[in-house]
Amino acid sequence: MPTLLRRARHLGIASLASPLLPVARIAFIALAALIVLGGCVSPPGSQRAPLDRWTQLGPAGAVSLRAIVAADDECPTALVDGHPHSLLQRAAATAAKPPAGRHSDNPAYQPDFPVQSCELSVPASTRRASIAGQIMPLPKTAIRRIVIVGDTGCRIKASASQPGPPVQDCSSPTDWPWQRIAAAAARTRPDLVIHLGDYHYREYCDDPTRCPPAWDPDVAVGYGWPGWHADFFTPAAPLLAAAPWIMLRGNHENCDRAGDGWMRFLSPLPYQACGDQLYRSASRSVLANNLTADAYRVDVDENLTLVIADNAGAEDYFPATARAADVGLFERHLQVLDTLPAGRPAWLLAHRPIWYDMLVASAQPNALQVALRKRLPANVQLAFSGHQHVFQTINFSPTADAAYHPAGRPAQIVVGGGGTELEAYDPESPFYEGAGGPGSKERARPDRQSYDGATASSGIVVNRYSFLLLERDANDRRWSGTLLDPDGVTLSDCRLNGERKEILCSFPAR
Repeated sequence: MPTLLRRARHLGIASLASPLLPVARIAFIALAALIVLGGCVSPPGSQRAPLDRWTQLGPAGAVSLRAIVAADDECPTALVDGHPHSLLQRAAATAAKPPAGRHSDNPAYQPDFPVQSCELSVPASTRRASIAGQIMPLPKTAIRRIVIVGDTGCRIKASASQPGPPVQDCSSPTDWPWQRIAAAAARTRPDLVIHLGDYHYREYCDDPTRCPPAWDPDVAVGYGWPGWHADFFTPAAPLLAAAPWIMLRGNHENCDRAGDGWMRFLSPLPYQACGDQLYRSASRSVLANNLTADAYRVDVDENLTLVIADNAGAEDYFPATARAADVGLFERHLQVLDTLPAGRPAWLLAHRPIWYDMLVASAQPNALQVALRKRLPANVQLAFSGHQHVFQTINFSPTADAAYHPAGRPAQIVVGGGGTELEAYDPESPFYEGAGGPGSKERARPDRQSYDGATASSGIVVNRYSFLLLERDANDRRWSGTLLDPDGVTLSDCRLNGERKEILCSFPAR
């Protein structure tokens, strides 16, 4: 009876301790019990609000309502076109298991998740849905505005024994502007948000010189729930509420890093626990053991298809000759390319770019580049990626690679300035500005680097925090782009030309 009393009060029912007549009191208890047992027909507000909730698009036209709740709470109930449906548990809460033995140097091994994740698949035709009273964004028939962002987490990774880039100040909206970017992107009122991967960067901090700010008890560090909540879900809240998302996996979400959180919350696959892997060891995450998902397509409409590929575990800095097995794995994972509707424009989305400056020209081609030779359909016009913490465009002439891409290479667009420490501050990056000062590594035209045997015909590099807004014209065919800073101020205007497979962007002023 005490439990029933507490639940009845929680449901807003008058106290069962009231001086009711015996018969009336029995009837009231029976009514309260029916409400408690009914679960899915509980009135709105009967459950604690989820910690986070969002809408995610996935394979085969899947529309997934997702939520995260405390370990001792129940998965919430969604109201879908007027009908209640309980979200199903995706992953249960788990307590951390302190690494021991051969796991002692592996902070990513079974971290603490005192929350459970929940999901509900709804028909693409759903017109209205809500979770705990909050309206959930649903796919629109006409998508005209797309926000693209990548590499958003706050970099906290410093070993006491190895040098590395600076540790970001996660409390500073200037040093780590992801929250500002998410708010500015939400103000553009997008119809779709695409995150190109690398959500979680709060890994570990052991260097007494660089780490004191990260040792503040108010700063969450680690691969478990506190790190995920602080690094992604809290700052992303307004953008999660603004539109459905397509989530790509980044290398920071490999199983030997923040992969457990990826699988619990964001993966398009059903939850699978990551295996026993140790970063930078023989058991590290690679394409073959990283629970790599097959690429899938999202048909936006009859004028655009998106192909979402998981290449997070690929070691693209090695030539294909050193990773021969990955060529076959990519060919299998990318079989969806053979199903693209002929003639319909398509964009390829993958965290690691096909072509970019962080790859040493002499080490190319890598496994992905080889797998795409003579395989990339002619209607794939653009390739969007993150991974490199800049905004970069790389265009090729139609005949730059006629042997392997007879229909022309797609333009490569890198959107990686979403909040993670920029390449400008990393001494190991080709875009490190160092003594050159701000803007010294930005460029209005490509250099002469070879990208898998071809040089770029045009392209820019912008070494600034930013996100990309794509907007469609009234005829539903042509797209324009705007590169925006963390406050939504325009940095660059872009024109996308699908027929020519290029994106032309103005070079911003300082």
